[in-house]
Amino acid sequence: MGKFATPMLGLAFWCLWVVASGAVYMKYKDPKQPLNARINDLMSRMTLEEKVGQMGQMERGFATAALLKKYFIGSVLSGGGSIPAPKASAETWVHMVNELQRGALATRLGIPMIYGIDAIHGHNNVYKATIFPHNVGLGVTRQVYLPTTNYEFCCSGKIFGYKNWYRTHADFLSGIPNLLRGLALRLLLKFVQQGSLILLLLVLRSHQVCRDPRWGRCYESYSEDHKIVQAMTEIIPGLQGDIPANSQKGVPFVSGKTKVAACAKHFVGDGGTVKGINENNTVIDFSGLLSIHMPAYFNSIQKGVATIMVSYSSWNGKRMHANGDLITGFLKDKLKFRGFVISDWQGIDQITDPPHANYSYSVQAGIHAGIDMVMLPVNFTEFIDDLIFQVKNNIIPMSRIDDAVRRILRVKFVMGLFENPLADLSLVNQLGSQEHRELAREAVRKSLVLLKNSKNAARPLLPLSKKAPKILVAGTHADNLGCQCGGWTIAWQGLNGNDLTVGTTILTAVRNAVDPSTHVVYNENPDAEFLKSNKFSYAIVVVGEPPYSETNGDSMTLTIAEPGVSTISNVCGAVKCVVVIISGRPVVIEPHVPKMDALVAAWLPGTEGQGVADILFGDYGFTGKLARTWFKTVDQLPMNVELTRYKLRVAKMRRLEIPMMRFFVFLCFWAAVTEAVYMKYKDPKQPLNARIKDLMNRMTLEEKVGQMTQIERKLASPDVMKKYFIGSILSGGGSVPAPKASAESWINTVNELQRGALSTRLGIPMIYGIDAVHGHNNAYKATIFPHNVGLGVTRQRNLDPNLLKRIGAATALEVRATGIPYAFAPCIAVCRDPRWGRCYESYSEDHKIVQAMTEIIPGLQGDLPANSRKGIPFVAGKTKVAACAKHFVGDGGTVKGIDENNTVIDFNGLLSIHMPAYLDSIRKGVSTVMVSYSSWNGKKMHASHDLVTGFLKDKLKFRGFVISDWQGIDKITDPPHTNYSYSVQAGIQAGIDMIMLPENFTEFVDELTFQCKKNIIPMSRIDDAVKRILRVKFVLGLFENPIADLSLVNQLGSQEHRELAREAVRKSLVLLKNGIDNRPLLPLPKKDTKILVAGSHADNLGYQCGGWTIEWQGLGGNDLTIGTTVLTAVRNTVDPSTQVVYNENPDANFVKSNKFSYAIVVVGEHPYTETFGDSMNLTIAEPGTSTISNVCGAVKCVVVIISGRPVVIEPYVASIDALVAAWLPGTEAQGIADLLFGDYGFSGKLARTWFRTVDQLPMNVGDAHYDPLYPFGFGLTTKGTMEN
Repeated sequence: MGKFATPMLGLAFWCLWVVASGAVYMKYKDPKQPLNARINDLMSRMTLEEKVGQMGQMERGFATAALLKKYFIGSVLSGGGSIPAPKASAETWVHMVNELQRGALATRLGIPMIYGIDAIHGHNNVYKATIFPHNVGLGVTRQVYLPTTNYEFCCSGKIFGYKNWYRTHADFLSGIPNLLRGLALRLLLKFVQQGSLILLLLVLRSHQVCRDPRWGRCYESYSEDHKIVQAMTEIIPGLQGDIPANSQKGVPFVSGKTKVAACAKHFVGDGGTVKGINENNTVIDFSGLLSIHMPAYFNSIQKGVATIMVSYSSWNGKRMHANGDLITGFLKDKLKFRGFVISDWQGIDQITDPPHANYSYSVQAGIHAGIDMVMLPVNFTEFIDDLIFQVKNNIIPMSRIDDAVRRILRVKFVMGLFENPLADLSLVNQLGSQEHRELAREAVRKSLVLLKNSKNAARPLLPLSKKAPKILVAGTHADNLGCQCGGWTIAWQGLNGNDLTVGTTILTAVRNAVDPSTHVVYNENPDAEFLKSNKFSYAIVVVGEPPYSETNGDSMTLTIAEPGVSTISNVCGAVKCVVVIISGRPVVIEPHVPKMDALVAAWLPGTEGQGVADILFGDYGFTGKLARTWFKTVDQLPMNVELTRYKLRVAKMRRLEIPMMRFFVFLCFWAAVTEAVYMKYKDPKQPLNARIKDLMNRMTLEEKVGQMTQIERKLASPDVMKKYFIGSILSGGGSVPAPKASAESWINTVNELQRGALSTRLGIPMIYGIDAVHGHNNAYKATIFPHNVGLGVTRQRNLDPNLLKRIGAATALEVRATGIPYAFAPCIAVCRDPRWGRCYESYSEDHKIVQAMTEIIPGLQGDLPANSRKGIPFVAGKTKVAACAKHFVGDGGTVKGIDENNTVIDFNGLLSIHMPAYLDSIRKGVSTVMVSYSSWNGKKMHASHDLVTGFLKDKLKFRGFVISDWQGIDKITDPPHTNYSYSVQAGIQAGIDMIMLPENFTEFVDELTFQCKKNIIPMSRIDDAVKRILRVKFVLGLFENPIADLSLVNQLGSQEHRELAREAVRKSLVLLKNGIDNRPLLPLPKKDTKILVAGSHADNLGYQCGGWTIEWQGLGGNDLTIGTTVLTAVRNTVDPSTQVVYNENPDANFVKSNKFSYAIVVVGEHPYTETFGDSMNLTIAEPGTSTISNVCGAVKCVVVIISGRPVVIEPYVASIDALVAAWLPGTEAQGIADLLFGDYGFSGKLARTWFRTVDQLPMNVGDAHYDPLYPFGFGLTTKGTMEN
């Protein structure tokens, strides 16, 4: 080895020199080196893992310094509402961004990350930031620079026509060109102050050309005219700086530490989707795409925009996130864009339908298409692993990765991130500065459009007088900063109220503007009497849309939010008024315009409402001109200014007009006459199946999908019913026409909506459904029967075979009394664990009792004729309702009794415990079955084809319709609604026929229609669903009697029904203990000196009734409806000479100091429903147990437990003389007094086991560990004086 020593030392020296030199000098870190040299040097050092990391952008909520270091993450973003802390300061933001940046800098090569945020109308995620008008308003400010066209006001079906104007006011002309740049500069100062010298995604909506205001993102677009949108790209030099004269086209440019990288989005055509549906398909030829949607991108690239974001939408059926022709072929190759292309939030996931269904393909398609950075708010490790795998296996070439990383690094170098990666606090005072607020106020002034200014041209209302005796400010949006700012403000969807950030509402602005002597009265929604009783000089009414964002803003109606319209009518009908519309787009206003003296479009003005007052009171003049067409009715949409094409179309049509019209009129007349003569489906003499077949042959796909849709009453209107062919409406818990609505009010509501359904082409009536689970529990004054947990007791020993049937019949009459023909009852769950929050909706832990209780179905629907075919629904007439057996199947058997959880049981167990009652229900002709939220062995019931179709429909031969639960298909995915396309597909394919859609019905309608047209869901499945729905409607007699009358209104809460409920209470009570040492306490003497009634539940009708009473979760107190409390019942029963003392929670001294003969203590659970009732401890609500201790320790007592299930009582039993389980008895507590005082005897037997401790649960009769406090079937008996 000796002869090699010297050369080896030389080699070692050389290696040491290389390392030392490398430590001294890395070309990519040298700002003096040319840009491309720095990029090449850095890329030559990077591993595949480091390159892939640069292509990933993760959400702040998941990011840590350690993760950035581990995965070499290239970017972090804050999504809408993603903040370091509520109302975080600029300093907090800076510290958070710097902490993450240090994680990136700690990597081997120290490549800084780039932080992105949505800042679309100011720094809108940040508390105290100045919020500028949304783009829809800013577009108005540049309207004056476009060529004048001769398109007149109020022409061609438009209320307010699109018209381009030149202004002659020199100050206005000179001020506008710099408005957008000034706005951008103010934004930059705010960004830099909070760590945003590393800010990427200043999300600009300047590139969307919104062609249909029904689109939920239309307010993010400057105009329907691409020329205005192009002009507005002037904001880019404000954000990034003026591009140097010698700059190479397409190369991004950011001029220094006070600038940010901008992002033009969404590429391309997202503003042109069909019906304005967000993320939908844009159908347009290539020339149209180029001429309308593409020009602003060309302008942006010319101005050096740093990044471009891809749209969720499709172009002629091709997802933009997978469109290599447009992203690479056109944007990168043709337009020479050299910045980087970024996906939208989970954008590549949505390449497949349903999203994320084939993620490997999505990664491959998105990266191949030319996307360089992928926004990965959740699954960033999955993306990294998949992309690395595909590169290593040559699925994606290394050249594509290198192109992406080169573009990302180019932007980072241009931004100066390698030289200045960490932010400082030098600009924190810029956040919400007065200078910025003045600029925003100026922008508001220039964004307002005056649409009307008098009922009489000679007497304009505006400008308003600042000095007047008394003026009115009204409307939901007058004092609501959140509504003023709209979506993308503090939270993604925006917020309501005035606590979200700092700003000036219009009400405050008015008060600031008027003379101190002027009395400003604010009333959000004044009625006519209020207006008549005040002498207002004039009124300012501010109404509009609530905040929204993206898909949540899609609207097919475009109406002013209630009570906006009624406020306009009330105010403008009584006093001179100016109406200010706060909205993200034109809305339906034509019907109300004649009432107004003046009308102003204020769009979404942001935090500086003072700008509105500046114009209203004449300090500045109106100058804004509409940048988009204001339609008359939504039926005209989409409608945009296109005069030349419009005139050409008309000229061509006129040549064919007369002969074609004659022939067409003849055909229409002939068709109308023949249709009017006979429609088989309208003939009640025709066989049921013939009527169904005839009607279905006439129905379009849209009409069929409408029948499968059930929407909430609050969203329903006759217009909605007609437009979408809606098949059903529901009232959810607490959804009523008005507080304490009468039967007549209910009928009027139902009939009004029914007329909307009947006005459709085929006149198919809708079916109105409601939860009537223990009587007509949503309706004021209705009889509230005991909940099922108590009714189960009544059949334990076959005490009354007809009681449940009679209750069903009474409930049907009361439901029909309000015009409703469909009840979501009975619940036939077999509750196997009382910790379940819906256990009180179950009759028993024993399926045999639950089976017996299905006798309520003939009560609701009528007795099934003897010759009826099994499985065919039956409803006997106008005094009966369609019933609904729920929730299919196994909802009462979930693990630990957790609502909507998983039921773990084998198929035999499911069949033997949870399924039998469904067989009985089907045999009795039940009309509908509702699916459970729960899962069976991990499979969501709403997606279980095997059970819904294979067993319920095919095996059990059920021929009624299957309905989802409230948003049930949304919950197929976890979290809910994360993959709605899949949820629709899975739910419908499973066999659900009608979908309960309390909110997103248009999304469902559109999605299901789309999937049918694309053969994802076969037409045979739609036909099966509609056939079943129509079968129930025909059986109900809705085609013959769709409109309800008032003939049954006296049935609501009738005395006969209350007597029946009182009887049910008597038969549902269980006597668990009666005396100590063989000295029974019950029955109590009616005549005694003084008795005590105590406990939180003794005088509380709401607690007595429990959940699902007037409101979904129930209520406390005695004002919710009409009924008798236990305290009142006691007072009604005892002898007049007996003094009844009521003290809700007496202390021991009070009890001892009074000589009570005995005490009645009534305690239990508070009302609850569903998940809110899940309980792992099952305790009596405080101060219940202390009341028991204080009272029963001092006087003989009977304790009455008001609860939806057995509760922990064993520790207190020894101190109690008598114990009664009263369950949730409803409104007729006189039935409790009937038994306590011996008019009737106790006869009830437990229909479920009463445990000792919750540690024993679940425990049901027959279990090996069965050791109850009171066993299943237990119940002491007494004799009554009034019984035979």
